[in-house]
Amino acid sequence: MKNENVVTIHIVGVGGQGALTVSKILGNASIEKGVPIIVSEVHGMAQRGGVVQTTIRLGDTISPLAFASDITVVVGFEPLEAYRAKGTITSDTMVIVNTDPISPVSVSSAGHKYPDVDEVLAELGRWSRKVYHLSGSEKAAEAGNSRVSNVVMLGALAGTGILPFSKEELDRSIRITVPEKAVKANIKGFELGYDVTVQ
Repeated sequence: MKNENVVTIHIVGVGGQGALTVSKILGNASIEKGVPIIVSEVHGMAQRGGVVQTTIRLGDTISPLAFASDITVVVGFEPLEAYRAKGTITSDTMVIVNTDPISPVSVSSAGHKYPDVDEVLAELGRWSRKVYHLSGSEKAAEAGNSRVSNVVMLGALAGTGILPFSKEELDRSIRITVPEKAVKANIKGFELGYDVTVQ
């Protein structure tokens, strides 16, 4: 049975997409607000291009690992990795997907064709009743820095209202987490992502 006092975020993507930065932003927000947080990570064979999974549990829990039924939201930094996370998705799991494909090593090295992104989204919609999707790279370009698509995705996550932090609290956490020279673009990217899902 899902613990309603715990928000479990499962981030899936490939190396180099910035999941660690998102974890740090949420960690700093948790420290500021006194919200318990546990983070666990699984990395693939390659630092960049390999599969990366990060599970973030916010609230009253002692376990870093979660059953599929515990997961509140799957955030796919890459569409195929979101598809591969189908074992963690139930009808009640929210799914947020970055629609920009990055051919994972396991696909490119085996000579396989990358699946159609629209088909991936349609399949995710069969498992979850609530799927959001956006192009992180387009929003990042609009923010003025192609490297902030991870914070765009954080903004989309925040816009759903499931996090125990206000927009202002996350804004402050971004400012103390990212390098000073990148603050402006990260804040803009966060706001652009937020606007996609805000209720």
